[in-house]
Amino acid sequence: MKLKATKRTETGTSASKKARTEGLVPAAIYGKELETVPVLLNQKELEDTLRKVGANGVFDVEVDGETYHVFVKELKTAAIKPILYHVDLLSFTKGQKVHMTIPVYISGEDELKEGYVSQSISELEVEVAPAEAPSDYTVDVSSLTIGDTISVSDLEIGEGATLLTDAELTVVSISAPDAVEEETTETSDDMPEPEVIGEDKDEDSE
Repeated sequence: MKLKATKRTETGTSASKKARTEGLVPAAIYGKELETVPVLLNQKELEDTLRKVGANGVFDVEVDGETYHVFVKELKTAAIKPILYHVDLLSFTKGQKVHMTIPVYISGEDELKEGYVSQSISELEVEVAPAEAPSDYTVDVSSLTIGDTISVSDLEIGEGATLLTDAELTVVSISAPDAVEEETTETSDDMPEPEVIGEDKDEDSE
């Protein structure tokens, strides 16, 4: 897929706000041995493209007749409204491996017979050619039991990928449910009588 972009001639908060009101998203294209190219992308076309290619998907951006092969390195959105504020696009050449962050998801939780799932890692850092990168890594926990763990080293990251995250780290573990402590209440007979502050203990001492 290919998007057409125009170079940004104005930068700054006010210029970015103006662009967004016109349905454009400020973006930056950068990469190895590439000077950063600030551009504007059509918001609807960008959103449609991202839905089609998925997370870490690769697409092309044409700027002034030059085409860049890119993937989204970072998306910045509004805190309340689903509005794209800025997009960082990493450019690469065919076959070039780059540093990518791949999300880790858990499946099969509903099939666990006992215990609960504790996920310690939500993403992996790998070096891979973007065209070969998976959209995510999914860990199936349906067959695990209490005490079982899955480490980074247990995941299949793909032949073309180089793992950058510590392989010894735990991705997910299955723990026993927390014991519920029952609170016991003492009867009023067992409770000590409150002492009245300022009251003389020995009335004969007056």
